[in-house]
Amino acid sequence: MNHAPNPALTREALYAKSQIYIRRGLRAQEEKDDEEFQLWASLALELLGKAALAKIHPALIADPLHFQSMFSACGRHISPDIRTIAAKTVFERLNHVERTFDTRHQRYCEQMCIRRNAELHSGESPFSGMEPETWEGQYWRSAEIILSMQDESLESWLGAEEAKTPAKIIEQVGKALVWSIRNRVLRCKEEFEERYKNAKDRKKIANDSKNIRWNDFTWDGNDRYLCPACQSWGYLGGNLWEEDVIDSEPATPGGEQDEWYPPTETVRKSFSVEAFECMVCKLSLYGTNEISAVHLPSSFEKEEER
Repeated sequence: MNHAPNPALTREALYAKSQIYIRRGLRAQEEKDDEEFQLWASLALELLGKAALAKIHPALIADPLHFQSMFSACGRHISPDIRTIAAKTVFERLNHVERTFDTRHQRYCEQMCIRRNAELHSGESPFSGMEPETWEGQYWRSAEIILSMQDESLESWLGAEEAKTPAKIIEQVGKALVWSIRNRVLRCKEEFEERYKNAKDRKKIANDSKNIRWNDFTWDGNDRYLCPACQSWGYLGGNLWEEDVIDSEPATPGGEQDEWYPPTETVRKSFSVEAFECMVCKLSLYGTNEISAVHLPSSFEKEEER
């Protein structure tokens, strides 16, 4: 018999609780208590992330080492004791739900929860002295992306009036980022042309860049792409998003397995782009926001036989 999951693991309960916490944070902000604002905001962010995962399935937030919670997530109620995954795991998993929630957003959210834990469980005061300009823009952008995973918005989460200021902050931060990235590209272009004044030299350097290897193992995969600054060949770095088997062959024409001739399959892998590196002009971009600011591809594909 099918049963509903424990209410504590449902998307609706988690989302509603995140609304309560962020509104407490906004009240603290109105009272000029920035430390309390950050505390409530960090709690709301983790709950909002768990709500996004629970929308896919409650089992994604149940503690996998606590079988009672796993059963509860699947509608079999063995115990009222419910345990969920850590905040770090929440944001790691969200990185595989929405491309724009990239590694930069993931690490920002993790750091905010680390500061929250230090505030609650130690004698430290990690929120003390932090100006809103240093964290608030990234916070609202991260929250906006997590909300989009649930078909929600800042307006539905905060209320129309309360959402006006965060929306304006996001817009201002976005414009500043685009200006900053395009200026960085222009600066790399000018420095490259200053270094190689002769057009033939620039062309040769760009052509020779095909032989440069990128030995950065941070990413699951990479692909060559023309640098928007110097038009040399740079590299896109990406994390594995999905893979599909597009062809398979038996071990032998007759279909019988042979230990010397194992069966093979062709796999198409899709990677979400999160970085670009040019070893010629030293242009370096990190994060989906920086990638999109100069209209580089958001993904690339590779095929491999295994």
